[in-house]
This record gives sequence, C-alpha cells and structure tokens, in this order.
Amino acid sequence: MVQPGVPDATAARRAAPAKSARRAGWLSMHLLVAAAPLCLCVPQLKPGRGFVIDLSVALGFLALSVLGLQFALAARFSRSSAPFGIDVVLSYHRQISFLAVMAAFAHPVLLFLADARYRALLDVVHLPLRAQLAWLSVSALGLLMLTSIWRRALRLSYQVWHVLHSMLGVFIVLAALGHAFLVDYYFSAPLVRGVWIVYTAAFLWLAVWVRLVKPLRLGMRPWRVAELWPEPGGSLTLSLEPAFRHTGREFSFRAGQFAWILPSRNPFTPTYHPFSISSSALAPRVEFTIKQVGGFTGSMRKLRVGDRVYLDGPHGSFTLESHPGMGYVFIAAGVGVTPFLSMLATLADQGDQRPCWLFLGNRNEQQVTGVRQLARLQPRLNLRVVHVISRPSEQWNGDRGRIDAGLLDRHLPLERRSLQYFVCARQDMVRSVETTLHGLGIPSGSIHSEQFGMV
Repeated sequence: MVQPGVPDATAARRAAPAKSARRAGWLSMHLLVAAAPLCLCVPQLKPGRGFVIDLSVALGFLALSVLGLQFALAARFSRSSAPFGIDVVLSYHRQISFLAVMAAFAHPVLLFLADARYRALLDVVHLPLRAQLAWLSVSALGLLMLTSIWRRALRLSYQVWHVLHSMLGVFIVLAALGHAFLVDYYFSAPLVRGVWIVYTAAFLWLAVWVRLVKPLRLGMRPWRVAELWPEPGGSLTLSLEPAFRHTGREFSFRAGQFAWILPSRNPFTPTYHPFSISSSALAPRVEFTIKQVGGFTGSMRKLRVGDRVYLDGPHGSFTLESHPGMGYVFIAAGVGVTPFLSMLATLADQGDQRPCWLFLGNRNEQQVTGVRQLARLQPRLNLRVVHVISRPSEQWNGDRGRIDAGLLDRHLPLERRSLQYFVCARQDMVRSVETTLHGLGIPSGSIHSEQFGMV
C-alpha cells in the first residue's frame, strides 16, 4: 500500500517519458518553423546561378528565421520552456544563435567567393538600400556577438548589456527582413512572400509582447519588499508580498522553480534577472536568497522595505513534482542551495518524512548560504546535511575537499538507486557530479540538474 503523500514507484517512470515527449515536440516545432522558409524556396531555384550562390541565399534565409525565433525565447513562455529548464533554454539560445551568426556571415562571404561582381557590394556608401540594410544587419550582429562573448572583458554591466542586446536583436531582424523583401528574388512567389509576411508579423508581435504587453501585465501585479535580512557568505534574503489585489490567478509556484526579478518602479526597464525561489511553496510570502556576485545582484542591497519590484514567473521544471521518488538527494555548491531550500521547506510544511540528504559544498564554513534556513528546517525533516568545505579553518571538524565519489559513497544508503538526485551548481561541477553519480550506479533517469551563472 502506498503511504499518503508518497508517490508510487511507477510515477517516476511515467514522468520521464512524458517530459521527453514534450521536449521532442517543442524542439521539433522550433526546428520546423526555422527551416520551413528554406524548404519553400527550393522550388524557386533556377539553373545557372550556381551551387555556391544558392547555398549563400539558403544560409541567409536560415539565419533570418532562426534569429527571428529568438524573440520567442526572450518572451519566456513557461509552457514551452518548462520541459527543459532555464539552463538548457539559455544554452540552446546561445548555441543556435551562434550557428545563425555563422550562417549570416557566410551569406555575403560565399557571394564574394562565387562571383567577382558581388565584390562591388563592399562599396557600402554607394549601394542601393537593400544592400545597405544587409550590411547594417550584419554589422549589428557582429556587435551583438562581441558584446555578448566579451561582456565582462568590456566591463559592461548586466543592465547596459541587456538593453543593448535587446535593441540590437530587434534592429538586426528588421534590417534583415527589409533586405530580403527588397531583393525580391525568391519573394516573387506568392507562397514564399505570404509565409515571410506571416513570419514578419509574428516576429513583430513577439517583440511587442516582450517590450510592451508583458511589462503592462506585470505592471498591474507589482510586489512589495516585506523584509530584508543579510545571510552568511555575502547573501541577502528578499521577502516579497503582493502589492495588488488577488484578482484572477494568484502567484503559485512549485518548489524548485525560479522567477525573473526587476527591482524597479518601472516595469518597462528591460533588466530582469532570474533567481531561484528559496521559500516554501505553501508560505504566504515569496522569498529569494541572493548572493552578491555582480552588478545586478549587488543592486538588490539598495532595496528597502516597502520598495516596489516586479516578478515574471514562475518558470522551470526543476521540481519534486516533476521527479517523484521514495527519497531525495540534493547536491549543491554555494548559492546553488537556494532551490533546495524551497524544496525542503515545502516538504517540511507538508509534514513529509521521506528521507533526504543534502550535500552542500562551500569554500569556507563562514560562507555557507542558507545555513540559517537549514538550522530551522532540519528538526522538522528526515534530513541529513553534509557540509563539505574546500578551504576550511583549523577549527573545522567536518568533511573537507570537494564532493566526490568517496564522500557520496560514505554517506549514501545502500538503497541509493531508489532515490531521486538533484544537482545545482556551476556547469563544471554539475558535469563532474553527474559523472560521479553514474559511476556509483545511479540511473540517468534519476539524476536531474540545473546550472546557475548562465546569465
């Protein structure tokens, strides 16, 4: 018989295939929409132009559709992003954008190599408008790429980069669309022109949604800073409560999810930043435990009780509900503990006594994020906390070094294969822990990870 509040063993097996199917569906739809205009151009190919020129045009169309679709990722639709997780979505955004950039740059380069007549396009000043728009789009794309890759080297604050990134993205796509319509080689076919008109309308709608409609919606549901208190390790816990009447759907979330925060009185300021929620899903307030590691997170310390902020969320599928199990193992480094604070607080409020293990790595024992919350939660849970300090003081009597196979093997129970494992850390540690867990015989379907430091 299944105990109340404890999922049966088949629930975990059902959850993974359903999530995989949703992932495959959304990814297939994204790739289909990106490639559809290219496929429609194939019947319009005319003999005599040459393979290289046709390839150049194909890469141009592909770059345009892929870059336009990045507006859909910027819109942060929770239904499409939930099966993947924020780290996967951001990683996909970077990788697919890099491929689009390479395709966009290859478009003019191949033209120059294919026929010397196209080299006249290098005289930018005397070119027709359609060619000037192409150069403007490519130049803006190069600037966007440089400021994204070397943002820290250029000492661009997150706020400045985010505004620049948004403005350049809209300009690149609009200039490229203007170039494609004015060239009018493939667009003479009614079907191709009609599809690109639909795409243009969709891209513009997404841009308007992100920059106008969504801020208006968020502006109608402001939040108020209820409490602020410092935490060990240079962190800050921000407690928020609604500053609006609960009309319609209230803000409810699942433990482990995150939200994008804007600490401003103006919801149109495009400088939101994602943070994991650290409070219980059953608590009346929403809390975030934030570590000061940059300009944006440092600005949180300027907030005062009563200040207005805005929340876009909740987002993410890094949750217990998505991965039910007979017990849980949480592995984190530093501020990666924040989603686990929410999970543990929710389990405590539910009276859930399933066994839990938390392995928490930090540089020294004075910088343990969440130690206050853990001390309050531990008596209410069937929880064992293992602190691992890489640079401890002489007074430290606990585990030292890093979270590795030997440490996990010592502390985990013999029935470890029946547990669900959650890992939250930077990319290198996530990969290392996943490899370690596989080496300990943990099934891949029982290991779930989320990376921080992606933006």
